[in-house]
Amino acid sequence: MEYFMLFGFVGILRESLKIFCKNGKLMASLSLLTLSLFSLFYLCYVFSIKPVITDFLLKQSLLPVTDPKSPEFFLLLLDLKDDIRAFVGIEWIYVLITTAVSLFFTTAAIIAAAMVHGGRNLNFKELLISTIKSFKKVLFTWFYTTLLGLGFVFLVLANLLPMVLVVQQPLAAKVLAVILVILASVLYIYLAVIWILAFVVSVLEEKRGVEALGKAAQIVKGMQLTGFRLNLVFTVLFMVPHGMNMMLGTKLLFSISMIVTLVFVNYIWLVKMFMLSAYTVLYYQCKKIHGEEVELQWDSGYNKVPTLPLLDESLA
Repeated sequence: MEYFMLFGFVGILRESLKIFCKNGKLMASLSLLTLSLFSLFYLCYVFSIKPVITDFLLKQSLLPVTDPKSPEFFLLLLDLKDDIRAFVGIEWIYVLITTAVSLFFTTAAIIAAAMVHGGRNLNFKELLISTIKSFKKVLFTWFYTTLLGLGFVFLVLANLLPMVLVVQQPLAAKVLAVILVILASVLYIYLAVIWILAFVVSVLEEKRGVEALGKAAQIVKGMQLTGFRLNLVFTVLFMVPHGMNMMLGTKLLFSISMIVTLVFVNYIWLVKMFMLSAYTVLYYQCKKIHGEEVELQWDSGYNKVPTLPLLDESLA
């Protein structure tokens, strides 16, 4: 059984890579559009926020040498307030735009992976139309998964802080905190299997929000360990930019730092597209285990697509 689960895990990764080769034009177009848009958003964000930060730091440095009773000091405070307001506004606009676009391309990546893996040809125009039709369902599911994630983090902090404060020895408190954070991270990775699979369910079925989460929890039974291994691999891949950033340090020129961050942004999105393809293949396998067929509800009604096996029947 353990060998079967490991082989299935490796098979899912292999099939996910094949998706990018079966319809190279579609996947390349989607990848190029995704990376181009997020690179553009990041550059717009950087060049919008940099003048605000520069102006804020400059005026902040003038406060200690300005008479607190003078009109200039009052004007500096007003300017600083405006800079903070502009900073928060730019941050919120960037977060909202990138979140919406991220969900849109998440939907598109799942549809593309499902169509290619299911053996159906799909052009880029059909992909965009199908994405628009499914976007609302994904938005609802994202809302509920975000609430679950925030609730999990709050629950961990609510239990972690009292435990650390009770321990008197600083070293023992740090060791306890590290152990609890590791355990919480492992549990989060395990639970996130259902949360990510719920996005695939929302796209490929007429379910959203709590219904999608319930369906994901139902079909993943028997494949939870495989999903956990997938999540573990992609978590490590997502952590690579953070590790590289720590190695490079912060003493980089602005232009070099911007280029490095841009490379990291593109890398993360390529990994995310690979992850979504892997979870789409996992969805097919989960449906196969439960004896269900995948129904793709785009264009001319419902199209039943047989699940493609990752294993030869003789190996099962």
